[in-house]
Amino acid sequence: DLRDAANAQEKVIQDADRLRALHIPASAMWLDRPYASGDQGWGNMDLDSSFPDPPKMIRELKDRGMNLMVWIANRNSGHLFEEGAAKGYLFPGNWPAADLRRPEVYNWFKDKLSAYVRLGIKGYKIDRGDEDEMPRSVENLNAVLFPKLAAEGQSEVNGNDYFIFSRNASDTARKYTSIWSGDPWNNFAGLEMAIKNAQRSGAINFPMWGSDTGAYFSVPTKELFARWFEFSAYSPMMEVLIGPKRTVWYDYDQALVDIAKTYATTHHDLIPYTRSYVYAATQTGMPVMRSLILEYPTDKNLFDTWDEYLCGHDLLVAPVTIEGATERKVYLPTGRWINYNHRTTMYEGPTTISAEAPLGTIPVFVREGAIIQRGDILKGNNNWQENWAPKLHIEIFPSGQLASQFDYYTGSGVQKIIASRKGDNLEISLGDLGANGTLEVYCRNVKGVSSNGAALSQGAGYTYDARAHKLSVSFQGATNLVIDGASSVFGP
Repeated sequence: DLRDAANAQEKVIQDADRLRALHIPASAMWLDRPYASGDQGWGNMDLDSSFPDPPKMIRELKDRGMNLMVWIANRNSGHLFEEGAAKGYLFPGNWPAADLRRPEVYNWFKDKLSAYVRLGIKGYKIDRGDEDEMPRSVENLNAVLFPKLAAEGQSEVNGNDYFIFSRNASDTARKYTSIWSGDPWNNFAGLEMAIKNAQRSGAINFPMWGSDTGAYFSVPTKELFARWFEFSAYSPMMEVLIGPKRTVWYDYDQALVDIAKTYATTHHDLIPYTRSYVYAATQTGMPVMRSLILEYPTDKNLFDTWDEYLCGHDLLVAPVTIEGATERKVYLPTGRWINYNHRTTMYEGPTTISAEAPLGTIPVFVREGAIIQRGDILKGNNNWQENWAPKLHIEIFPSGQLASQFDYYTGSGVQKIIASRKGDNLEISLGDLGANGTLEVYCRNVKGVSSNGAALSQGAGYTYDARAHKLSVSFQGATNLVIDGASSVFGP
């Protein structure tokens, strides 16, 4: 929201530069309405006079590793309304929406919207669609047609390199858009509703989901903003609202800046994990953010649980939703779990525990046998690392008995990462993942390590921290790692 900025274009670039100076990873800026000319700040398919040179701004953002996105809706005003009304393209009466069911109207609106694509804008936040812009009987169909025409206009120019997220979407619209939870209130009840919305959305197979981090209405407190950052880090999409009196680096203290950086980096680092589960959702229907009852359908303790969820199969996330809390109760279902924050304490479920949660800490637990694929594979706005190259960081928490597997999506196909026991040894195999990196294996009693048949020496070929039970070894391309004598930190 730049309505109070004397020169919004300068403000956009200043914020992009501030993100880089603070080493906060980001890949896009989006402009909320009003940003265009006209009485409602939308409908003339332009940017208003506070953006004196939009092409220059977009080029400067691209030079900083970021793309530009804008707010759109099938709620017409300005020139769009005038022309649509004159052509008879709007719904009869006083409705402000175009009747996209008619092919000529669909193509007209798509062509108008593509003015932004031609300008270099590479994504949209689609709003409205359920606030009396059109007859109620058409709302569900509009929630498919409008994202569809927006996606088609983008893909004709940008291929698959664009991003769209919507407030409303119906069934088949999931192939065109991700979704966000709408406009949440700036209190902990708003955060609670976002957590519930995420799980409901996952249950109906909308896997690419996010929320307005820090809420939408009014200015969030430091505590609410911090707790929302923690939650958004473990959501597929992280979208942060900044503006007058609510910009992290101008309006809050250094502690919140540090929390924002930590959890934006966490979210960025989880892209390999999240992307793999988003791809899996397109194949299986299983969501990224999963209600616990989805994985444990016979556990009666979970029938009304909403304030914790699974991120993928292996991470249990328990956001803090009570103002002033520094700890919270967490229910761990059947199985063995390790505290993901310090990775030393093991729990046997089902059990309820008290987890420490000072501001800046969200309780997260990792399941026995987990393979957590992390890494820095998207450069985005990163100019603070010289000679940047994509790299992976794979965390493995092998089971004492059972083999485990992670299907890693490389962007073009799936490569398997497998951890299994072979006699007294632990064997880890992985295909060519498209980037090199580090394997981090949590295990005990390491007697020796070999990679692709060659013995490695401790200190040179691998390191082992006996206190943390952590073995680290680099990999390049397809790798077969054998850890002699290794046992699971979870026990036999």
